[in-house]
Amino acid sequence: MAADTPWLRDRLAEAAAGAAQDVPGVAFLRPGVVDLLRTRVADRAPRLAAGTGARAQGVRVSRDEATGAWHIDIRLVVHRGHRAVDVTRAVQTATLAAVRDEPSVSVRVTVTGVV
Repeated sequence: MAADTPWLRDRLAEAAAGAAQDVPGVAFLRPGVVDLLRTRVADRAPRLAAGTGARAQGVRVSRDEATGAWHIDIRLVVHRGHRAVDVTRAVQTATLAAVRDEPSVSVRVTVTGVV
C-alpha cells in the first residue's frame, strides 16, 4: 500500500488533470469553491515553507484510510456537441490509465456545464 503523502496526492491530481484535459470534448476543468478559496488565500499569503506545488484545480483526491483506496473526483465542463456520458467515460478511462501505478483507484467525473 502506498504512503499517503502530499507529494503522492498532488502527483495523482496532476496526472488526473492532465489526462482529463487531453480528452476530446473537455472544455476545461472546473474548480470547486474550495479550490477558488485556496487560490485567493494563497495569492495573498506569503510562502512560509516550500510546499508541494500548486494543486490541480477541478480535481480532488482523497484516500480511504480503512482500505487505502484512492478516490479521484474530477469536475469539468464539456464542449457543446459532445455527449456528456461519452466524455465522462473517456475521462474516467484516461485517468485510470494515467494513474495505473496505484493499485486501487476509483474515478468519479461530474459534468458541471456545457459551453
